[in-house]
Amino acid sequence: MTDTTATRPKRKGSEAARSKISRIVESWFLTDPLLFVAWTMHEAVANESVATIRVARGKVEFNPEFIHSVRRDDLRNVLVFEATRILLGHPYARRQPRSDLSYSASNITIQECLRTPLPMPFSKDVFGDASLDHQYFEFYYNQLAARADESPPPPSENKNKDEPKSDHDDESSDGPPTNAPSESESEQPESAPENASESEAENEAGAPAPTGGAGEGSGEGSGHGSEGSPASPEMDSYVDPTQVGTENAGDWDADDLFHDEIITAIGEAEKSGQWGTLPGTVRERLLATLRPPLDYRGVLRNFRQSVLSVDRRLTRMKPSRRYGFAQMGSRYDFSTRLLLAVDVSGSMSHRELREGFSVANQFFKYGIREIDVVWFDTKIHGEPISLRRARSSIEIKGRGGTDFRCVIDLIDEKRNYDGAIIFTDGLAPKPRPPNNRRTKLMWLFSTQAAYNKMHRDLADLGRSAFIKPSAVPIR
Repeated sequence: MTDTTATRPKRKGSEAARSKISRIVESWFLTDPLLFVAWTMHEAVANESVATIRVARGKVEFNPEFIHSVRRDDLRNVLVFEATRILLGHPYARRQPRSDLSYSASNITIQECLRTPLPMPFSKDVFGDASLDHQYFEFYYNQLAARADESPPPPSENKNKDEPKSDHDDESSDGPPTNAPSESESEQPESAPENASESEAENEAGAPAPTGGAGEGSGEGSGHGSEGSPASPEMDSYVDPTQVGTENAGDWDADDLFHDEIITAIGEAEKSGQWGTLPGTVRERLLATLRPPLDYRGVLRNFRQSVLSVDRRLTRMKPSRRYGFAQMGSRYDFSTRLLLAVDVSGSMSHRELREGFSVANQFFKYGIREIDVVWFDTKIHGEPISLRRARSSIEIKGRGGTDFRCVIDLIDEKRNYDGAIIFTDGLAPKPRPPNNRRTKLMWLFSTQAAYNKMHRDLADLGRSAFIKPSAVPIR
């Protein structure tokens, strides 16, 4: 009898938290039907071992104490944030090796779309570069992974207990050492005590929540909650990948069946126009999932056909088709000259560079016997290297900024190329058209985000394609 009585407050807290969530989700039925469908695909489960709230494997697991600790407006934004995470497929189709970096990349991607008043970081808060705004999940993950690889190793957890602690040790003793990316080290805004003046009648009113559209929120990366008030102090753990990143993204895994259901829901929203209050940036991302990814291999094959050239020479070893052995036959040898210019600027990750050189290897399968390869950032580094077979590695130089003009100048200078492929992440202005009209251009982007941003502007300079994430092994 005693045990049953002791568990009643805990059960009551779980049910009250579930009810608090349900009231917000039910208000989406008319105002945000797509968010409502995405959420109701999942089972809401109270789990006190979870620090905040997480989505994976068809469940939304939440800690009742976290739900009760945040204000209603903050909770509404959290639920919108997690529902958008579901719609973008991060837990079901975008898994990456490191969970903490996956959670951080997911948060940046969603915040760039929704512009919520939650203290989630924006891209420029993390990378200090506004040119990286509005990119994709995989792009941000690669950027964070590159930073993590370059950062010094964390202090050892087995630090000698007898060693005297410094003041810095005392300040940083709130959490274990970690390999987290730099955005977790950025200053978090000081949180003011929670404003408890919210009435129960206002809680039940179901007023629409700010979802980051049409200028809502208190500024990019400001760390303020709804209506300009400071965010709930408990939100710090939710937004910090060093605290909950591994826990919240650790169970993300590929689930084609579940992801197909999400895609179907997005397709229905597109047909009916029932997007609710989702900003246009979110709609564009969701609609992109309905279009089949561009297969760069097919584009390369077509490009190869367009630049293919042959040399004809006569031979007595082959009869003429018309006159037989009375006349010499013809023999044709491939003589295509192809240039591959690889962007080796600092914004290109090592993984992207490996993908770029793998493109050169692909052409050997398509009948091209020789490829000249150069690398560039703001200038061409060295002379073109002629490859006559596939290589697993090439030493590179550069790692500065990006300027396509040096490649265009090279094409104008060396007019004997049938085609040129420029592999890049696209973080540079559009160059002038080449004077050399003989050499056909193809732009191959390292990410779909770069392709979407630049392919229309570059349409008059040549074909465009991107390397889709599924083309490279993730695990």
